[in-house]
Amino acid sequence: MKLNKLITTIALSALLTAPVFAKTENLDVQKNKQTKIEKSVQKDINNKVQDIAKGKRDTLEDDALTALNKTAEALKAMDDKDADKALKLVEESIGKLEVVISANPEMVNAPVATNIVAYDAIIDLPTILASQKIATHYLVDGEIQQARKILEPLRSEMIVSTTSLPLKAYVETMKSIVPQIKDGKTKEAKQALQTVLGTLVVEDEVIPLPLLKAEMILGIAKVKALVKRSKDAQKELDELIDSAVYQLAIAEGLGYGDTLQYAEYAVEIAKIKDEVKNRKASKGFFDKIIDSLTGANDKPETKKKD
Repeated sequence: MKLNKLITTIALSALLTAPVFAKTENLDVQKNKQTKIEKSVQKDINNKVQDIAKGKRDTLEDDALTALNKTAEALKAMDDKDADKALKLVEESIGKLEVVISANPEMVNAPVATNIVAYDAIIDLPTILASQKIATHYLVDGEIQQARKILEPLRSEMIVSTTSLPLKAYVETMKSIVPQIKDGKTKEAKQALQTVLGTLVVEDEVIPLPLLKAEMILGIAKVKALVKRSKDAQKELDELIDSAVYQLAIAEGLGYGDTLQYAEYAVEIAKIKDEVKNRKASKGFFDKIIDSLTGANDKPETKKKD
């Protein structure tokens, strides 16, 4: 971890009233508190995942998926030496794709499938920082694979994978297959069909779960801060804010986002803690950081794979 990132992490840690990052006898107690609060927002996280999945499903192009399936069927027909059936399927596939292009002339890739996988590491900040240190030593010594083994488990994220069909290239290739089949160039047609089936594009969107948890926890805290509070209610609110800070520290430790982003979070958390400490009703102080976290989770890191 870079020095300035470590400083920001320490700044976030310093905002906590409980020593959740320290290796003390109370650490297990603090972990239990975190687990309890995390469980309280699990339903909201599950709903968020379902909303994301539904949103992705709504963007899928049924005609493009049908075209893809017909391409696979055409390849099987060629294997079965049924050129007439293969030709018909290829032409039907082209027709389906032309419908998609006509309806969406600006579309480059037509989404045909989506999948969501979650990796929620059960890990604390001291372990993350210690693992980084060990991995750094391995890297310095040139032992890349050893470093990889240390770093690979350090992830707490939801990956939304969308498989898409590259419209222009796909249609052009399919059209070139038609004369090959008609001319009896079976080997060339089969090879072209296999190639076009391998041109799908996979786009991964990475949504950091600690940031999502922090957003949900602060949403609960915001509601509780709207009214004057008893001593017990104030303690509960403080624990919620501390839990959100803990999630932010975990997120930074795992490398989700940049230093400036976390420095801004630290400033906003400090304002919130100062505002709510006297048990008075507080409004508006949560909005900026919640909006920022919502934006970070709604516009996740995107990676494309061909």
